[in-house]
Amino acid sequence: MRYKQGKGESMRYFKRWAAWLMSAVLLGTSAPAAVSAASGKDQVTEMKKLLSGRQEAGYEEGEALVMYRTTASGQKGRSAPFSSGIKVKQAWNFSADTKKKTRSASQNSAVSIARVTSQKSTEDLVRQLKKDPQVIAAQPNYKIRILGGSDPYFDFQWANKNSGQNGGSTGKDVGYDQFYDKTSGSKGKETVVAVVDTGIDLEHEDLRDRLWTNRSDVLYGRHGYDFVNHDADPSDDYGHGTHCAGIIAAQAGNGRGVAGISQSSDVKLMALKVLDEDGDGELSDVIDAYYYIYKQQMEGVNVAAINNSWGIDEADEQELMKYLIELVGKKGAVTVCAAGNDSEDNEGNASIPAGIDSDYVISVAASNEKDGLASYSNYGKESVHMAAPGNQILSTVNEDCFNPSIYSDGERNSNCQFYKNYNDGDVSEIKTEGSGSIGKGTVAVSEDSDYFGKESAGKSAKISVKNAEPGDIYTVYLPYDSAKGSTDSYLSTMLKASSSLAVEDGAGLVMAKDYKLDEEGQIEDPLTSEDVTINMITGTIPMMAANGESDVWGHLSYPTRSTTKNEKRAVGISLVVLEKQDFTIRLDDTAVSKAGVLSRDFGKYDFSSGTSMAAPLVSGAVANTSWYYGKKDALSNRETVLGMTRTVKDLPVITRGVLDGRKLSDQNAILTGAAVSGGRVVLSGKGFGTGGTVKVNGKAEKAVSWSDTKIVLENRQLVNRVGEVEILTGSGKSVTGSFYFIKGKNGPKKVFSAEDITDGGGAVSDGRKMYYLDKELNLYVMDEEEQEFSRISSMAREKAFAGIKKGELDRSDLSLDSAPVYCDRAVYAIAEADLGYETKRSLVSYSFQTKSWSRVDSYVTKTGGAKLEGSALTAYNGKIYVIGGRNKKTGAMEKSVFCYDKEKKQWSKAPGLPEGRCQSVAVQSGNQLILTLGSSGKKGEIPKNLVYSDKSRKWVKKSASLIPKNKGEEIYTAIVGVCRDGLAYVGLNTDGCGNVFRYSVSKDRFEAMDYQAAFKEDLIGTTVGSRFLFMPVTEQEDFDYKNLNRKKTSVQAKAQSDVDDEDYDDSCTVYSYPVTSGLVTVKAKTKHGTISGKGGYLPGQKVTVKPKAAKYYCYKPSTMKAAGKKVKGSSYSFRITGNVTVSAVFKKTVVKLNKKKLTLKAGDKYRLKAKVKTVGKKKSVTWKTSKSKYATVSKKGVVKAKKAGRGKTVTIYAKAKDGSRSYAKIKVKIR
Repeated sequence: MRYKQGKGESMRYFKRWAAWLMSAVLLGTSAPAAVSAASGKDQVTEMKKLLSGRQEAGYEEGEALVMYRTTASGQKGRSAPFSSGIKVKQAWNFSADTKKKTRSASQNSAVSIARVTSQKSTEDLVRQLKKDPQVIAAQPNYKIRILGGSDPYFDFQWANKNSGQNGGSTGKDVGYDQFYDKTSGSKGKETVVAVVDTGIDLEHEDLRDRLWTNRSDVLYGRHGYDFVNHDADPSDDYGHGTHCAGIIAAQAGNGRGVAGISQSSDVKLMALKVLDEDGDGELSDVIDAYYYIYKQQMEGVNVAAINNSWGIDEADEQELMKYLIELVGKKGAVTVCAAGNDSEDNEGNASIPAGIDSDYVISVAASNEKDGLASYSNYGKESVHMAAPGNQILSTVNEDCFNPSIYSDGERNSNCQFYKNYNDGDVSEIKTEGSGSIGKGTVAVSEDSDYFGKESAGKSAKISVKNAEPGDIYTVYLPYDSAKGSTDSYLSTMLKASSSLAVEDGAGLVMAKDYKLDEEGQIEDPLTSEDVTINMITGTIPMMAANGESDVWGHLSYPTRSTTKNEKRAVGISLVVLEKQDFTIRLDDTAVSKAGVLSRDFGKYDFSSGTSMAAPLVSGAVANTSWYYGKKDALSNRETVLGMTRTVKDLPVITRGVLDGRKLSDQNAILTGAAVSGGRVVLSGKGFGTGGTVKVNGKAEKAVSWSDTKIVLENRQLVNRVGEVEILTGSGKSVTGSFYFIKGKNGPKKVFSAEDITDGGGAVSDGRKMYYLDKELNLYVMDEEEQEFSRISSMAREKAFAGIKKGELDRSDLSLDSAPVYCDRAVYAIAEADLGYETKRSLVSYSFQTKSWSRVDSYVTKTGGAKLEGSALTAYNGKIYVIGGRNKKTGAMEKSVFCYDKEKKQWSKAPGLPEGRCQSVAVQSGNQLILTLGSSGKKGEIPKNLVYSDKSRKWVKKSASLIPKNKGEEIYTAIVGVCRDGLAYVGLNTDGCGNVFRYSVSKDRFEAMDYQAAFKEDLIGTTVGSRFLFMPVTEQEDFDYKNLNRKKTSVQAKAQSDVDDEDYDDSCTVYSYPVTSGLVTVKAKTKHGTISGKGGYLPGQKVTVKPKAAKYYCYKPSTMKAAGKKVKGSSYSFRITGNVTVSAVFKKTVVKLNKKKLTLKAGDKYRLKAKVKTVGKKKSVTWKTSKSKYATVSKKGVVKAKKAGRGKTVTIYAKAKDGSRSYAKIKVKIR
């Protein structure tokens, strides 16, 4: 897995990036010549595919990483507790020297990690491993990817000392001078920073004296290890690791290059290579690196920080990496991680390792030259700890780099045959005519004050493109005279590109190219879209994205020709348009290398931008802290660094600050968390002192208790709220933080864990049980006694969809366009088949009565559903409703409501909504239908509930409102179920009601419940009687691990953080919360009998009640009452919307005979007579003998004694025919 390179990672190794792009997306692509045959429109589509391809997932097929328990005896025997067919490719035993056990390990067990292989698919292998009781965690072997003084170039290191470079703000740096003054000496105690990356250039002039030296007799590698190639030489063949290493500890004061943040000669760099020459790697190699660190710690090496400027998107698969991080953390190492470069909030979207919830992790965002959040940086007020400079960071690289921006005048004269900056404001050399541009947009060139460089006030050239259309190519160029030479010619330029709007796959691409000019001074061979597409495959020419606003200057530098001639040439800057937008490109420091100059004269220093560059600054700060205070306690060092920040208003990170070495000896107070305990909010952190003031959302709050690490607030009304906390300590230190005050409330009860439930479906209840319908139309019932989901039935695709060829249907992707609903002993759902060229939908149902599936209707043909998406399906008083939706073409919210009458089998239009809604949920409560949540088209607003009843025949918009925690969304969803007097909700974070709450329809009020749902996954579930049952899941479009960066393969349930450790389970887990039941009940009020059909029902269901007399009693006709009204007949069917009491009168039936005893001679007859006293219609009896061999009795009561019965006694019965089972009997003696 990998981070998307994002908008910030402006590495110069574009050829390698493109090579990786080709291997990841275009394996098996035909020769580039085939590309040129496509149209311009097709070329744009192909470019977008190539760009989006960078986001695709990766893992080693047929492999898995597994953490498992092994007893001491088990370690002496087989190495891992795996079944046959699973081979151990590599194993790491972390427990041999560990005193403390993990939470999942037993007292006598050890913990190991193995890389295993199998002939099975990764999907099946992981599934099999998770069933093993010895296995703690199992996951695919994901691929990882980079995330993207007297020293002559120190003046370009604005992060160290900001004097206004690149138009920045003076002083907005990391306080390098203060760090240097306090941490540049030597104490003779080595402090190590492990760089887990692409390796380090071991011979670099600024790094070779800063390398750690291995003194172990057991572990290989003089300065670290290469886990990619499995050798002792961790040299960098990509450049990223070297760049990170230089930021941390490039040697200062040596008259060369740059200076790192850590300048004590005791601070050393450990090179651990886990990423290859393309910047790719595997998670198993990271485990190798952490194992190496762990073993070195056991040998006494003080590893203070581990720099991780890489990531994967699988935030759910945390357990294995968390174990490793905490293992080395307890021995002194802080794990520092780049937060990511996707301009995203990491809350709920965090990656590994930055998103791992551990006290040994620091997640780092990137800041710019003005102390603001970098345009590309990920962030998180509750998930990213701090920021550090990440834009245009100059550092060491592993290869020669033509970089005239940093050269002195003398170096430029020696190395450049052409160089141009725009500090004089002259942009007249930039030509627009004769460039071969394609498109009808306009191109203008002007000077601009946004510049690149160390000058306190400079200028750049601004290229403005208006009204650009997809497929357009706009080129401007700078002519120069090329001189003859036999060495490679290099091009270099600084560019900043932006567009009017950011889009998913990028709005445009910018590239710099060296062109030959014709006799008229125009570009001889202009750039075409075919050239661009081929270049994206071959990676010959570097490119950068133009996608929304950007504060990043990118350095494009590469060799353009192997030999040069005396001729007219030009440096061309081209914009390739992918989306209809306006674009701005800023240009500075454009140059071409001089003929005869060798690349070794260029130096090995370059600029890069990204959170990858911010993280090493923090890693260096951790090392400085450890060295300065002499502490090997990772928790203490981490707290100190978190307090070493310069507060920046509204910076969306936990500390609200940017790294600042000025705070090394006098840190800020830090606010690390907030929880609920005893109904009050408890703030935790460090440096609070013994008193001060606290404000929440601008209002002063009284503290019940106050200590240096904990503040307890008095106001209980803060629980369930989103709070912006401001603390001012008695010593004058201030700290702020944003928190959601629900952590610590009661979590759910675990019901059971099950296996093998595929995802993509929904839950539904009949009031008594929960059912699960998956996207393939498999229906399951939750069997709590057996602790499993048992499949009831499946519907064939061809039965669900009519008029589609079987081959097409088999290839289509199925999904549910609605959550399933229950109505009158049947489950209904809208099934959707994506055929690629169109989408088909059907309303299908499963009948519990007939135990069969049916295609009810293709509702799209009657309701216009083909045009809509996100409609709500529901059942209300025995009819099926389809409500609202969004027009797929226009995006407009739909107000229409359609009703399907099951008996008439026809659709009709129902009263419409007062406003459009989509993605809403509709549930019947009592006699009212409540439409809730979803979207009304307004961002940041949870729609108010709409309530409908058959009586009023109109929808009413209610007044009660919910405030979302996240106001950046347009659609708000939760799992919803009926409860008494309204609805219960789980999983939507609200400001005021928490994320487990209810709605009272009679009071028109939302109320918090005493629970929380601390799950990052999506939830599915519903209410079942007095319980809200649900499962945390992560959806996947295809049941396949190949899309694991976007979706999960099966229903994966994770126990939330507040569930006890012993309850932790990594299977499909069902949880429950108690609710007040929303079922409506039929109660029986009778004597001497009962009423069938009594019990609880979902509102709106059809109920049939029937009197049932006790033994010897009979129902008296026309005495049954339902809800106080008389009911005729012996049974009654009705729709139940509220509690109903049914009563009936039962009278005892008495049967009397005309004789009390009787004696007959053999052969004689006697007619008995019976009299029946009953309220029933049938007043007759049936006759029966106890022994027909001795005596018989006729239908009319005539008893005939037989010869065989002489001396015997027979019992004759007269049973009433009214159903009461009353009878009379007489004994007959036979002589």
